[in-house]
Amino acid sequence: MPLLDTASASAAAGSITVNLTETQEAFKNPFKGFRPTRFVNDAGFSNHEYGTVFKHYIKYTDLENAASDSVQKIKDWSNTAWAGIETRNIKVIPRVFIVYPNVGEYWPQGVPHGDVTTQWTSETLKNRLTAFIQKLGQAWDNDPRVAYIELGLWGNWGEHHIWPDKLADGTDRIPLSFQTALGDAAEQAFQNKKVQVRYPETFQNYNFGFLWDSFALIDDLPGGEGIVARDVWRTQINGGEVAYDWGQKHIQPGDSPNDTLSDPNHRNFVIDWIKKTHTTSLGWIDLYDAGNSAVSQGAALMQKEFGYRFVINQATFSGSVQPGELMDVSFQVVNKGAAPFYYDWPVEASLLRSDRTVAWKGVFNNVDIRSWMPGDDWNSSTRQYNQAPAVHQVSGTFEIPANMPAGTYTLALSILDPYGYKPSARFANTNYYTGGRTPLGNVGIGMAPANQNIGPFDSLKSDNTLSYSLTQTPYDGGYSDGGSTDSEAPSPPANLTVTGTTTSSVSLTWSASNDNVGVTGYDIYRGSSWAGSSSTNSFTDTGLSPNTNYSYTVRAKDAAGNVSSASNVVNAMTQDSRGNDAGTVYEAEAVNNTRTGAAIISECGLCSGGSKVGYIGNNDGALQFNGINASAAGTYTMTISYLSGEARSIQVRVNGAAPYTLNLPSTGGWTTIGTFQTEIQLNAGNNTIHFSNPTGWAPDLDRIQIAAGSHNGGGETDILLLDNFDNSPSWPGANDLGKWAGANGFINNAGVIEAGALKLQYNNDGWLGTNIDQSIEEYSKMVIRIKGANGGEQNKFQLTIGGVSKTLGAFSGDTITTDYKNIEIDLAANGVDRSNPGQLTMTFWHGGNGTIWIDEMRFE
Repeated sequence: MPLLDTASASAAAGSITVNLTETQEAFKNPFKGFRPTRFVNDAGFSNHEYGTVFKHYIKYTDLENAASDSVQKIKDWSNTAWAGIETRNIKVIPRVFIVYPNVGEYWPQGVPHGDVTTQWTSETLKNRLTAFIQKLGQAWDNDPRVAYIELGLWGNWGEHHIWPDKLADGTDRIPLSFQTALGDAAEQAFQNKKVQVRYPETFQNYNFGFLWDSFALIDDLPGGEGIVARDVWRTQINGGEVAYDWGQKHIQPGDSPNDTLSDPNHRNFVIDWIKKTHTTSLGWIDLYDAGNSAVSQGAALMQKEFGYRFVINQATFSGSVQPGELMDVSFQVVNKGAAPFYYDWPVEASLLRSDRTVAWKGVFNNVDIRSWMPGDDWNSSTRQYNQAPAVHQVSGTFEIPANMPAGTYTLALSILDPYGYKPSARFANTNYYTGGRTPLGNVGIGMAPANQNIGPFDSLKSDNTLSYSLTQTPYDGGYSDGGSTDSEAPSPPANLTVTGTTTSSVSLTWSASNDNVGVTGYDIYRGSSWAGSSSTNSFTDTGLSPNTNYSYTVRAKDAAGNVSSASNVVNAMTQDSRGNDAGTVYEAEAVNNTRTGAAIISECGLCSGGSKVGYIGNNDGALQFNGINASAAGTYTMTISYLSGEARSIQVRVNGAAPYTLNLPSTGGWTTIGTFQTEIQLNAGNNTIHFSNPTGWAPDLDRIQIAAGSHNGGGETDILLLDNFDNSPSWPGANDLGKWAGANGFINNAGVIEAGALKLQYNNDGWLGTNIDQSIEEYSKMVIRIKGANGGEQNKFQLTIGGVSKTLGAFSGDTITTDYKNIEIDLAANGVDRSNPGQLTMTFWHGGNGTIWIDEMRFE
């Protein structure tokens, strides 16, 4: 048990102070330590006594082959490759590569290669990599399985060199232009994950960490000195691996992992560099023989030096608290490791019952564990930092619930992974309970504590019970009645229904769940993200974007923390910016749909969800959309988004009624999306829509959209649509007013349609134009729905219409942001000839480079 400060412990009803002891154990902790590697052809993640973070080499073409491949492809691959690692508390450092010498080359389609002197410097490769990094950000920046990112991609092994080969200029390192392109892309794509690069002399203008892949080799000590000089360790992660396949290893750091760890001279040399460079994790050296006692002892010594090592010296807390009153908790912590903890994880105080189940818990406010810095300026002679680590004082005041039963509880501390809010990063103290908590002492609630016996303690190293979740849910602090005796989850909510939408909100209702004790509330999820909680059977999700499709599920929970499985899925489309109901989108590949026969889901880069359903018809395959919700019985407009290289028919059956046939024209190809509208009769509540074809194959289906009342192709009759870039008509051949006069000169040629928007990449060049052969006098403004890669692009290109030429910024007085927004141009105020507008053009040769996406152009 901890040693008590006798003076303060004697006043049991007052405060109690305890002094804690640092453990001598080496143990697993997130992000840090020996870092195993999952190589190209490995089928899974190996077991390692200290390994919680794994480097993963990933072939580029596993994630993207065609430029049109969707972000969903990356997510699907990740879900397969990393399935279940959250249950083992493992996180991944992905490194995507194109060339892995002596293993293979994985160049994506459309990227020229074959000449090693030039293949790494083409503009095509640069543009492809920057676009791909954006996809990686969308897939991984909020994935809790990803620890941080090795930027990789360029060069052999993705190490930013092509040695022993040379580029055309005689060098072998990543050129400055690629450093800038990839660096800008990574800064934008990864807002929540740290990024590492290979060499400290590269990416000089970026705040990235470093991976020293020849760590502590006597032949490459300038690499380590360069990392020390860059001095980024306070906010960026340093790591690497000890390369045992080159250099004068027999001098330092040893010929093998066993040699390094068993020989104190070699081991201390590596530890010196861990401390100098503030290294968090290290690979290759992890391949030691744990069965060799000398090696194992050396590994334990080194494991304690990596990354952070938080030790609680002393804690003071209220000895007894009345229910409904305040409990004070404070503690002193010092980081005896080599690096900080780089993510903002909460610190929790909890009160445990005698069986160690949690009776109450709450998090400290205004505590940032990233500020718990280690020492600095390592002294190899004294084997200490010349600048000793600071001792941090943490304090919190917590209100104990009024309904908490009187009794003696054990106060414990823990650091939580925000994904699941489970104890994860552990303090290095002998006081330890299996499950990740550090007990301090006993607190009496409504009475003096019965005693201060909080032992026996458990081993940290042998505890493999920790895990995290894949979704981030709200913290569920407070009093938990009944402990672990209630293990039965509520029934899932039924009949989830959309009851209304606005431009920025969706309202939902559902049937109540049942529970053996009682349902305390419901958590609502927008996609996989928590949207909010409700204590009733209804909820309104606010702060949404106009004209956007959202999917929802609901889970019930009880007082013991048991959570039900998810309800049925519903989709809702917010109203457009004018308050009109744009309808609800239902994806063909949605999991709650029913596919029979030959019908299959396949990837579709241009489709709205990244997938489509094909092989419908031929008296075999069929697709039924389930859960089509209608607020009232009546006539609705169904817009079918489909792909077909030829005219084909499809049979429709609503709610099991008699089928009827629609004849759908060709969309121009099997990679081109078209739309077809028809009216259908729906019942109030949930409906089904069944697609088949008894006489031949039907088109491939992307999605359907259900809206009340009748619409034209462009929407309401009070607008004149120029183009909404849904590829119907197909870009760049035509638009909704006629024909584009041309589009050329962009980095991506004439631009490309990406997720229903026109993507234009420009570098002081590029032009597009269309003739407007009709009067637009009845319209007062032109609206361009647009976003930019960085924001602020409104002054980088010029718009000409009705005899007036200005930058978009000068026309509108508005700015482009990184999210879609409607930029409005007052036609009359700008002197635009609306009776004879002539040619509308956009030109990009006025200086500057960047990327924009245009979602829609219209007149209102």
